[in-house]
Amino acid sequence: MSEKTFLVEIGTEELPPKALRSLAESFAANFTAELDNAGLAHGTVQWFAAPRRLALKVANLAEAQPDREIEKTRPGNCPGVRR
Repeated sequence: MSEKTFLVEIGTEELPPKALRSLAESFAANFTAELDNAGLAHGTVQWFAAPRRLALKVANLAEAQPDREIEKTRPGNCPGVRR
């Protein structure tokens, strides 16, 4: 599977300078957790912050999720379901 570098940048209203580090670290942690939940392989996640910007650079991000099989069953005795 192919891997690429991914950059995401969010423009915001003026953020308090004292909060930039914690906001950027939280953004990176949550984004990384969602990548893991989605099953997307990735390398290091580097954050950047400025008073009007938060950004993340994700190294070696997989271009697609790995194939997986999901088994779904239909409802048993559900009104409106014909058999």
